[in-house]
Amino acid sequence: MAFLYRLESEDGSPIGPPTLRTANRSWRVGDTILFPGRTLRVVEVRDLDADQAPTLVVRDTAEFASGDAA
Repeated sequence: MAFLYRLESEDGSPIGPPTLRTANRSWRVGDTILFPGRTLRVVEVRDLDADQAPTLVVRDTAEFASGDAA
């Protein structure tokens, strides 16, 4: 079974890809999402609306490592 999550950056803007389908339904702060050439770290999990997919607020680890994001 696949679970759908929306992805957005810390400033609230959607990121690419805007959604994630995964078998994992228990994402937590600190977990990482691996894409080819890109790694995102989960900084917040929001599941406030039962009618919409949960949202994973993520930070690109490359930006964090370079000091571009706090």
